[in-house]
Amino acid sequence: MTGVLLVSILAAIVALALLAKKLRVPYPVVFVLGGIALALIPGVPAIELRPDLVFLLFLPALIFGDGWTTDYPAFKRFYQPIFMLAIGLVAFTSVIVAYVAHWLMGFPLALGFVLGAILSPTDAVATDAIAEEVPLPRTLLTIISGESLVNDATGLVIYRFAVAAVLTGAFSLLDATLRFVYVVVAGVAVGLAVGWLIAKISIAIRKAGLADELILVSISLVTPFALYVPADAIGASGVLAAMAGGIYMSGKSSQIFDADARIAAAYTWNLLFFAFNGAAFVLIGLQLPAIVRALAPYSLATVIGSSLVIALAVILVRFVWMFPAAYGRRYLFPKIRESEGPDPPWQSIFVMSAAGMRGIVSLAAALALPEVIAPGVPFPQRSLILFVTFVVILVTLVGEGLALPWLIRRLGVTGDDEDEQAVAAARVQLAQAVRDHLHALEPSFASPAEWEVAGRLHAHYELRVAHFTAHAGGTVPDGDAQQHEIERRLRREAYAAERRALENLRHAGTVTDDLFRHLQWDLDLAESQLG
Repeated sequence: MTGVLLVSILAAIVALALLAKKLRVPYPVVFVLGGIALALIPGVPAIELRPDLVFLLFLPALIFGDGWTTDYPAFKRFYQPIFMLAIGLVAFTSVIVAYVAHWLMGFPLALGFVLGAILSPTDAVATDAIAEEVPLPRTLLTIISGESLVNDATGLVIYRFAVAAVLTGAFSLLDATLRFVYVVVAGVAVGLAVGWLIAKISIAIRKAGLADELILVSISLVTPFALYVPADAIGASGVLAAMAGGIYMSGKSSQIFDADARIAAAYTWNLLFFAFNGAAFVLIGLQLPAIVRALAPYSLATVIGSSLVIALAVILVRFVWMFPAAYGRRYLFPKIRESEGPDPPWQSIFVMSAAGMRGIVSLAAALALPEVIAPGVPFPQRSLILFVTFVVILVTLVGEGLALPWLIRRLGVTGDDEDEQAVAAARVQLAQAVRDHLHALEPSFASPAEWEVAGRLHAHYELRVAHFTAHAGGTVPDGDAQQHEIERRLRREAYAAERRALENLRHAGTVTDDLFRHLQWDLDLAESQLG
């Protein structure tokens, strides 16, 4: 039965991904709604999402991947707004939600803070999916992604102390502050230490000639859990450990991987992210029946109304925080403009305010609440907290997830040409470096063949220098786009002809299957470069 469920979920993920692509809707939205639709089909067995499955399986890999792709210099440059959101906004949201739940639903403040801590962190995966749908300026993406990487640690610290306050009736602000410092510092330290050790081992294996792409990729698959588990075991932030380790090891990637291993790792991790992300969001939707059944003692209409009010509060509090945080500190400290650049337009701040989707971490935290606080004494309002959390996730993921791409296009907050020009400028430098190196090799040439080959390479890189110099300056030659399109089309035709010839050789028995796959791999790599 477990195997059937696993295959069914994987099949649903693929089908829903195709639907999301067809509708041009961010895939988390379709995955969650698809999970709900599956859960409502008669006869579908209830699937319980275990919190440890999220915290020990999904979260380490997803956070490590986000850390690996983080632009660390940009992260350092914008650390102030990132931490104002990841710490300040999380705390502010927890306070507001606690008082709204206290006023609206009669929650004691300690219980309100439990709910606030659960709902305060944003979801990194959902934000990344939106950015794939509509490219954002790099600055905005850096801040939003950095916030969602760090804010899980803040929310989980508040969560631990709020749950402890419910269980014991005691709370100490000093203890909470010291605990937060420990969780952050120890988590980052463990991540850097374990990341350094794994990088050293991987580099040593490669230098000894013992590594191939399978070994190196296997090490990379184990790495997120090797980062997360030790930090979590000592009460530090496994999330920050996975993030710090991912950032550190990304900087060492050229030493850890050779070209073949890097390509294999990219394909493997892309597949893993697709499966984990899809499973996480589909499982959110599948929890609906069990969560609703637990609400039997309550009026469903009243609970839905209260949940929608809290969802609205969660959305609005982000807008209330974002604009003063963005412009107020620049007004008080004008030197910020020297490090971060000119004031961002209000449209960018509005888009950042709307990028407050909640996801799998919030649901896992709600599900992780203890069943009882003492023998025979249930945890107060646990089923209600679960339902409110589900509604907030649904409203923010579906509502903001559908609205955000439209807002981004409507307000004109899209990626500009600066990245393309920076890429072109970097390509100019690379081509010039190759050209200079070829000149340096000329005294060692001992045959006409070497001069002939070097001449062809010189001509190729001279063309690259001229082409990308124009692009870096923002002056694209007339007909350039048309020529590139023609070249791509003709190259695809050439590769297709090669593939047909290769298939014919295979069917005729002229080449073995091993040789066929080797030549096919070369063609795949060449065609992938066309974009």
